[in-house]
Amino acid sequence: MAPSDPAYTAVPNPGPSSPSAPDFPSPDPNNFSHNPRDSSIMSPPTPDPDTANLLGRPGSEYLPAPSIMTRDSTYSSLPGTPPLRGDERKSWGSGVGLAAAAEGISGAESRRPGNARAPSNLAHSSLGWNNTNNDRLSVSDEDEEQGHITPAVAGIGAAEVQTEKPRWAEVVDSSPKKKRSKKLLLAGACVGLLALIALAVGLGVGLTRKSTKDGSSSSSEDGQAGNEGDSKSHSGTGTATASSTATPSATPTSGTRGSLVTLDDGTTMTYDNPFGGEWHWDEANPFNSSARANSWSPRLNEPWDFAKNRIYGVNLGGWLNTEPFIVPALYEKYHEVNGQTAIDEYTLSQNMGSNLTAAMTEHYETFITEKDFIEIASAGLNWVRLPMAFWAIETWDDEPFLERVSWTYVLKALKWARKYGIRVNLDLHTVPGSQNGWNHSGRQGTPNWLNGPMGLAHAQRSLDYIRTLAQFISQPEYSDVVQMFGFINEPNGNALSKGPIASFYVEAHNIIRDITGIGKGPQLSAHDAFLGITNWYDFAPGADRIMLDQHNYMVFQDQPTGDLDDLKVKPCEWWAKSTNTTYQTYGPVNTGEWSAAWNDCGLWVNNVLSGYRYDGTFDGYAGKATGSCDYWNDYTQWNQSTIDALNHFVRGSMDAFQDYFFWTWKIGNSTGSIPQPNPFWNYQLGLEHGWIPKDPRTAIGTCEGDGIASNPFSSFSNPAVTGGAGAGMISGAQSSSYPWPPVSLTNIAASEMDAIYQYTQTADPITMPAPTFTSPGSSATIDAGNGWANPSADNRKAYASFSDCSYPPLYSAATIGVPANACGAGLTQPTKRSEPIPEIKRAAYPQPTTPPSRR
Repeated sequence: MAPSDPAYTAVPNPGPSSPSAPDFPSPDPNNFSHNPRDSSIMSPPTPDPDTANLLGRPGSEYLPAPSIMTRDSTYSSLPGTPPLRGDERKSWGSGVGLAAAAEGISGAESRRPGNARAPSNLAHSSLGWNNTNNDRLSVSDEDEEQGHITPAVAGIGAAEVQTEKPRWAEVVDSSPKKKRSKKLLLAGACVGLLALIALAVGLGVGLTRKSTKDGSSSSSEDGQAGNEGDSKSHSGTGTATASSTATPSATPTSGTRGSLVTLDDGTTMTYDNPFGGEWHWDEANPFNSSARANSWSPRLNEPWDFAKNRIYGVNLGGWLNTEPFIVPALYEKYHEVNGQTAIDEYTLSQNMGSNLTAAMTEHYETFITEKDFIEIASAGLNWVRLPMAFWAIETWDDEPFLERVSWTYVLKALKWARKYGIRVNLDLHTVPGSQNGWNHSGRQGTPNWLNGPMGLAHAQRSLDYIRTLAQFISQPEYSDVVQMFGFINEPNGNALSKGPIASFYVEAHNIIRDITGIGKGPQLSAHDAFLGITNWYDFAPGADRIMLDQHNYMVFQDQPTGDLDDLKVKPCEWWAKSTNTTYQTYGPVNTGEWSAAWNDCGLWVNNVLSGYRYDGTFDGYAGKATGSCDYWNDYTQWNQSTIDALNHFVRGSMDAFQDYFFWTWKIGNSTGSIPQPNPFWNYQLGLEHGWIPKDPRTAIGTCEGDGIASNPFSSFSNPAVTGGAGAGMISGAQSSSYPWPPVSLTNIAASEMDAIYQYTQTADPITMPAPTFTSPGSSATIDAGNGWANPSADNRKAYASFSDCSYPPLYSAATIGVPANACGAGLTQPTKRSEPIPEIKRAAYPQPTTPPSRR
């Protein structure tokens, strides 16, 4: 049912896509020729990882389960939405504004069909675009009013389970709020504290700081452990745009375990990282990259060696690109409006209506906070994979997503990652038209990207967004943090075939390396498109620093069987050998997604209200039940034997994959009978209760201990994949095998390619705004980059729609057939520079400490 707010309207973007339109149909994922729930297309129960695709086979074009992201939804209504208790809310505050955002988005006005973009007030907002009241939701006194506590560091001690109603779930009361009297006490205390500090400064007692070469400061008397890293010389790249006579801050700018760290919201907490991590943040030098996540990981400004250093990573899934099973309470709130079920962010955005900005911004503001980054480092992890949606850049007409607001939080994530020494794999998780037809792509149904008559047009627009992001993250201010770029997540190769996807990969590589040069810039992560990792061993051997990405789950198929001792060793049996085979045959590979799940139980893990294979309620699995999900859905019922076996399963997965990103860091609460659903997928919860190891290094040797042969790694056979000899020299044969545009698409013959839709390169490229940092004690801003790392790179125009031509609906054109008079049909357009991509070798770094060796 619709929210009770009398001001609520259900239509964010009036038009044919509005759920309030007469007879508006809820989309039907079964309205295509391949039934995604047909068990005949599932993977075999014990596949060979070296020769078979574990997650889907050719012919399973719309299989909803080859990855965690295949959680498409059914559309029957809930009988009612239970009272919302909210998900775990953690306090934080914003210190980052977007430079020039109030002036609009550079290059965007002329691109989209329809009306021009309205001005933004994001530059001075702690919430996002449309927060005119500046009503910050997460200051510390509000947290206490709502009963929130400061969460302990995961792995050291976890916070209580929070069940209060989040702010977005409440009806807004416009009347003035009564403030607690304790706020006055707090204000008085602050005044007193300032007076004491002023007196101390005047007397010269204990607060004199000396500046170091990197702009940080250290205490002249206190000898605080928080300043151990200050003696090292690590220069930042930011420079002030105006002269300043500001004195160094008395606030500590770096620290190790036991130091007091000041968060963005002004609160403080003790940094309790037991693994030798060092944080660093100095307002006067916000691009200092001397922090490190732990003792065995290089500092951000030291080189990462993919042959030696190990990625212990976690995804921040469900934050900037929502999914029903990760943030169920958010979807439960708007589950059904005017007969439409919220099954993906497209329908969720429509159902939110006029609450869209407030509800989504509150989610961004509270689901992942700075404290999560502290916990991640304190859990022994050193990378995060940051999934983001294309609507962080822009939206076009008939796309109901909240435009650009999430970019604010991309910037916050990069700031926090830098502060705590965590490297970032920036993952473009959605592209226009949907690259796979699954709910995480924004719009569930049939993929329209590289598929059907709009397939090329969607891919053209996607390449623009890849270029925009590559230009931003390649700036020296951000390149030390974003050291990997997953330029497209999970294209569905079973639906789209390898050829067009490989052509897109080569073109994306050329666009990115044209910006960075050869031998410089982020490692590129290319997903195997669910075609099996071995199908990519011969792909573009001269490509500069492309690593393969595999997403390995064993539960989206016939369920594994056996007792706990059988289940706990399966990751090693399935994947240990193939990982090292890939290292030696191709080069670096990361497992960008995996989980602790050994069955598919969980709230909306498969589809909204779709049931489970495990208990036989999933379509096609009647009569094939393995057991009941009741036990597995509620972790509070698990006994110690279960937890111990699951811990072994997780450690075996870590050891088998070696370089990995667990999916996902946290799962939001539900309003249902089990407030903490989907425990298999919740790293943070597993740390607290024991099925996730508190030190990921303890996983090393698990597979060997299980007696699993691992084909030990020796070296990469192709030096180009890590920027060595031959990098950037894709052979003519490879280029001709994977041309851009593709010769054909799965459902568009080569003879028909000149008849399908295209966009035209007449628009200005989009430049993403940088954060605003101000020099302490002055109004001078610090140079944070202009969003465009290499203005001499490919300077072609961006794609835009033809203004005098009509395009079909963006998400439902795949099966309409080839049109007679498509906009842009047959248009020949420039795709890349004519001169070679320059070779730019990275300057020498200080050498890092010795990392753990590979198996």
